[in-house]
Amino acid sequence: MSSITYVPYQQHGETARQAALVRVEFPLSGKSDDDIQVLGHLADAVSLMNPVYRDQFEPKSAVLQRLMACLIPVASAEQKTLLQNYLTILNLQNSPYSLLPRKNHLLGIPETAVKILVEKVGGGELKNDLEKVAPFLFEGLALPDKAGLYPPDMTEEEWKALGEDANIVNAMFERKDGRIAMRMNEDHYRATLRPIIHHLEAAREKSSHPEFRIYLDGKIEELRHGTKESRRIADFLWIRSNSPIDLILSTALEVYLDNWKNARGEAAGAVYVENTDAQNLLKALVDRLANLEATAPWMHKKLNIDPSKLPHLRFVDVLNWSGDYVNSPMTIIAQSLPNDDWVVSNVGSVNLVYRNTGKAIHQVSGDLMAEEFMTREAFEEYRELMFEGSQIHSALHELGHTTGAMDPAHQGKQARDYLEAEYSPLEEARAELFGMFAMTRIAKEGIISGKMAAAGHYSMLVSMVQGLRFKPEQAHVKARNMMYHYFCKKGGIEEVTENNKRKFRINLETIDDLVESMLADFGNIKAAGDKDKAAATRTEYCFEDALRLEVEQRTAQFPLGRGLIFPHLKKAGDRYLPELVYPASFNDQSKFHALLAAD
Repeated sequence: MSSITYVPYQQHGETARQAALVRVEFPLSGKSDDDIQVLGHLADAVSLMNPVYRDQFEPKSAVLQRLMACLIPVASAEQKTLLQNYLTILNLQNSPYSLLPRKNHLLGIPETAVKILVEKVGGGELKNDLEKVAPFLFEGLALPDKAGLYPPDMTEEEWKALGEDANIVNAMFERKDGRIAMRMNEDHYRATLRPIIHHLEAAREKSSHPEFRIYLDGKIEELRHGTKESRRIADFLWIRSNSPIDLILSTALEVYLDNWKNARGEAAGAVYVENTDAQNLLKALVDRLANLEATAPWMHKKLNIDPSKLPHLRFVDVLNWSGDYVNSPMTIIAQSLPNDDWVVSNVGSVNLVYRNTGKAIHQVSGDLMAEEFMTREAFEEYRELMFEGSQIHSALHELGHTTGAMDPAHQGKQARDYLEAEYSPLEEARAELFGMFAMTRIAKEGIISGKMAAAGHYSMLVSMVQGLRFKPEQAHVKARNMMYHYFCKKGGIEEVTENNKRKFRINLETIDDLVESMLADFGNIKAAGDKDKAAATRTEYCFEDALRLEVEQRTAQFPLGRGLIFPHLKKAGDRYLPELVYPASFNDQSKFHALLAAD
């Protein structure tokens, strides 16, 4: 078992916390020399995408990193530890902010002492750096809803005046001569993308998989031009490829960073290989998706499903990821891509469950939350199945994102265009509920055991209770918060007292009916693009629970945030070798040293 190290950090107005750092294992056996070259180039391309994400999140992140690097060598031993810890959390969050809660983390060294260190280094430009970022280090700041994706002073009227341009997912906005101007990410970050494209070209030349070579051609064109057509062609080629070595790379993937309009995507990248252990189960899940859609409790269903457009469900092991994938304290365990609803409806989608990173996360937190909040009887009954149950639920959750249809009055546009900021929490809740609904259905068909389905439900219960420790501001937390309060109100979650502690159990007699009822409501709201009803539902069921302080106190010693340390392929000259090497520390991963290139 890999060793786990812990890093303390502090946010304004929050209790002291710690994050855990753990290595991710990656299987390298059976790879040819050409495979090794492909993996090496793809992993380097992924690392180089990270500064784009940082710039979208908070452009001053690079200044903070440069400041830390200059101050650490001249600091005292105690100061050095605090500076290194700050740098670790900066890298772990990929920004001076956390999305959960939406606050910056503090340095822990007085400003006067930092100024003395700056003078030791020589002052000059470093004084300007400190002045730029001092509020992040010493004051309590809230993450703006616009992050770095919009001018801070951009108004609602200016947004509406953009028309169709407002919803271009891979566009950014600048203020020029007092007016809002749109610019495509691929144009704005062109110099940074050039070496990424170079690595993709090198990987393409070494790949022996024809469909993957063509996909890389499409991805290169996307990174060069960024048009809707190039992005859709790349998505199409990715969905149609069945290469065991694969790549996700984009300047605009998910839309969780945009808390203002839920329209802007953010940069992300991942290189992975297919984990073949569970392919039979995965095939069985996809084969039943049409039946699950037909029996789903919402009104507007996808009819006449084309088998060629069914989701490609994959369990994968990750060699490297960057951008939105590195965003503590949340860690992505599964994903449904692409985000373009037109592509999903007309071509299909890929549903990914990240296996080796999931195991690393389980190693860090494991049974801690489950044992703390489940009844002893339930914990002892299901603990051995909860990791696998959560993995199956995650796979079904991602399949859930591909289900449902807009009602006739709202076809032709995406639900997020109507729901705006209400979209992500509602859609995440709908997918979580679909996962629970589907687990029960496939258990009845004998695909999994009833006990495994119950273990999946309990893993969801733990996630819901864990989410209560945060103010409901992030999409996944809002989703689980709504589910928790709905189930508690309707009797699906029950509280009991054991050893003077509040514990929770699922009422397995009623939970399935409640899941279907809530899933029907959310599916119908999405289909109608009913923003008012989505907001009303959120207002009723999503709120800061009175249990928040208790959950916070009982989990204070649990790590909040998981830093994954990925290996890299050893190099000899320009060639990658079939040997994995771990960096000396979490901060030594190359993605954290990549910088934006100047035009």
